[in-house]
Amino acid sequence: MILTRILSTLLLITYLVSDTSSNRAYGQRRKTQNQDYPKGYFMFPIQPGQQASLSGGFGDLRTNHFHAGVDIRTGGVEGYQVYAAADGYVSKIRVMRGGYGNVIYITHPNGYTTVYGHLKNFNDRIEQYVRQKEYNQQVWDIELSPSPNDLPVRKGEIVAIGGNTGASGGPHLHFEIRDEAENAINPLKFDFWEIQDSQAPVVERVILKTLNAYSRVNGEFGRVSIAPSRTADGNYTIPNVVKAHGVIGLELNTYDRSQTSPFRLGITDLEVKVDGKTTYKLGLEKMPFDISKDINVHIDYDIAETNGVRIQKCYVSDGNRLSIYETDENKGKIIIRDNQLHQVSIEVKDTYGNTSMMTFSIQGDQPNESFTDELAEESNFSGNISTSITENTLAIRAKNAKTSSAILQYKGIPTAVPLAYRRGAESVYLHDLNKGIADFVQVDNSSERLSIKQEILPKKGQFYAEPNLEIDFADALYDTLYLKTAVTGNRLSINSEKIPLKDFMTVTWQPFGSVISPKTGVYYVNDGRKYLGGTWLGSKIQFKTKELGDFQVITDNEAPAIRPVRIDSTELRFSISDNLSGIKTFNCYVDGQWVLMDYEYKSNRIWSIKLNDSETFSGDLKLEVTDNVGNLAVYEVNIDEYIATQRAVKKVTKKSSSKKKFKSKKNVSKSRKSSSKNSSKKSKRKRR
Repeated sequence: MILTRILSTLLLITYLVSDTSSNRAYGQRRKTQNQDYPKGYFMFPIQPGQQASLSGGFGDLRTNHFHAGVDIRTGGVEGYQVYAAADGYVSKIRVMRGGYGNVIYITHPNGYTTVYGHLKNFNDRIEQYVRQKEYNQQVWDIELSPSPNDLPVRKGEIVAIGGNTGASGGPHLHFEIRDEAENAINPLKFDFWEIQDSQAPVVERVILKTLNAYSRVNGEFGRVSIAPSRTADGNYTIPNVVKAHGVIGLELNTYDRSQTSPFRLGITDLEVKVDGKTTYKLGLEKMPFDISKDINVHIDYDIAETNGVRIQKCYVSDGNRLSIYETDENKGKIIIRDNQLHQVSIEVKDTYGNTSMMTFSIQGDQPNESFTDELAEESNFSGNISTSITENTLAIRAKNAKTSSAILQYKGIPTAVPLAYRRGAESVYLHDLNKGIADFVQVDNSSERLSIKQEILPKKGQFYAEPNLEIDFADALYDTLYLKTAVTGNRLSINSEKIPLKDFMTVTWQPFGSVISPKTGVYYVNDGRKYLGGTWLGSKIQFKTKELGDFQVITDNEAPAIRPVRIDSTELRFSISDNLSGIKTFNCYVDGQWVLMDYEYKSNRIWSIKLNDSETFSGDLKLEVTDNVGNLAVYEVNIDEYIATQRAVKKVTKKSSSKKKFKSKKNVSKSRKSSSKNSSKKSKRKRR
């Protein structure tokens, strides 16, 4: 261990004093880098001078956000030293249960700020600064903004130890570089030679999607998903010609690979050309934080929520505010109106310029099907109707239908929707909802209620009301929403389709048969249970949500659980948990004095952090834990008596264990004697 530390120190010294000309030469070889960023200014924050591996890259497609930095692997363990990437001062510190966990921000003289997240702890100087502030405010989760003179740091100074705090799936260092406008910049643009990547991105799947009721791909409405073939030169193609008509959206499941990492990393550059003309260009070099949630309209949200696969669109959807695209006048959507053959080429790059190309052909194919009134045998109609809404299109599918038109009704007014196409026994009718919404559909003698309550436009101030439900959409919508609501007892459904929201909407709801209590709140119940809370306004509860789906009113009368793990004069450790609304606060006191407790929510553990390491714990201990609806659990014990009891229990256990061992030895001895006698008797019998 000592030898390892010496070698690590020597490597660091070598790194800091090495001739920067070698770094310049390496930067010149990497011609795809943006030369506006200072090369060699920042030091790699984990094991500088050694080859590193990433588990996450800049621009990775994550839940509700683009990944704003790089995740540097630490071999699945905590304890790696984290170095300041350059001279500067600690400008921000956060300690929180989610997000980046323990995180520090260092601002540098050149205007950039580096961010170090998921830390186990800070160095002694920073740790003492944070600990004092936490004790002064008697809080654990804290956000601090030190002045430039409070915590200055030097390049190469150990500022923290790597860990697994916050919303981390395993030990690693999350590292970011931000500019003065708080944009996250791709750290690999700063020429860290510790990261190597010579592998080109992978194109795993191509999706062609119809974007309105008048469009078709291979004669049908919806998505066509294709796994491309890899060519001999390492590029990709679709061997068969795709037939299409109308407004088509191209989507890709693509990611980057590195020879030093087994993980899928994000791609940074993507360009689509149709007949040699650029229709869409993505450039992920920097990312504004305030609209990072727009990733939900950058990807195919429906597929992401249904299958967990994040597939990026190669066109700009309505409401998308991101400034990372260059497109043609159609915002990247492919328009096919003729019967000609069109060539599509796609170029995908990573930060290092490694490139994959893909080509395929689209044949213009105008629909020309004609139908008669007699579409199926008289006796074969199954009465099976299914409906779905995609973008602004209502699709009606019926098996063995006889009619060439479906009938829609809205408030009793009928509208005929002609048959769009047939595939086998299935008839498909497509209605453009921009021409009018519907609450009822009929095909032959079978019908279905659609329950579209109202068309909600994507602009501020939209509001909906019915007798026991009000929804203020504020500025939550990216695109037009065809609102569906249903109430069953204490359960509320708001649209079953996977539709993203860009901001909160406010719901005021009067659930039937529910207990009206401060401990009764709203839970989002689409995937498990997530506590949203709410405020009771008489018999109605008002809550905010950034997700559509199912909500349920549940009463939580159960206090959190507390289990002691270790209580002695040097340390206090507990396991705390809550099965419903979740842990909100925890406070520990020893002889009336507040004691800071650190918290790891993933393992439900809290443990003491002393203001002065030489202090010892003695006297009465009291731990209070509350959940999000105010249920309180209290654990009280005298520390000295607890220690004495534990020692006595250990002694009794030790004696009992010794007696058992002694009895066991006696029994073994008796068993051997008995066995010896029996064998002797058997021997005598044999002799007889």
